[in-house]
Amino acid sequence: MKKTLLLFILVCSTYLYSQTSQYVEFPDIKSEVSPNKARIYIIRPTGKLSHYYITLSSNGDMIGRLDYKNYLCWDVNAGTYNLEGAFEGNKIRKDQTENKDFFTVNAKEGKTYYIRLSPGYGLTTGKASFDIIESEKAKEYIKKFPQPKVKYVN
Repeated sequence: MKKTLLLFILVCSTYLYSQTSQYVEFPDIKSEVSPNKARIYIIRPTGKLSHYYITLSSNGDMIGRLDYKNYLCWDVNAGTYNLEGAFEGNKIRKDQTENKDFFTVNAKEGKTYYIRLSPGYGLTTGKASFDIIESEKAKEYIKKFPQPKVKYVN
């Protein structure tokens, strides 16, 4: 009984602790991408530098605040999207030597893009780096991780 209660408290605290917030509309991820849209997932799968949040923007617009073992997801029109990440408290592009990795998505209609956002140690502050993640691995993470808290009203 004690083990069950402890496990329950641990699971609940993990979900309550999650500070991932999304500032754009969150799509119905159980449905296919609309034929005239593309879907972008940004996934932060590791606990490395877990005590720092990463803020994410696309073409200068804030998308969300990403905690570890969480993800953000939003639909876009076809076009080019420049993704930028910075550790919470640092303005994006404040220090070019630390936050120098940016990522461009040339979104095509009907496609889904899975991108990993990984924190790393820099000389004076943390840095964020982007890379493509295989769709099967990304889908495993998405099933395990909680959906972000959406702070958006249409």
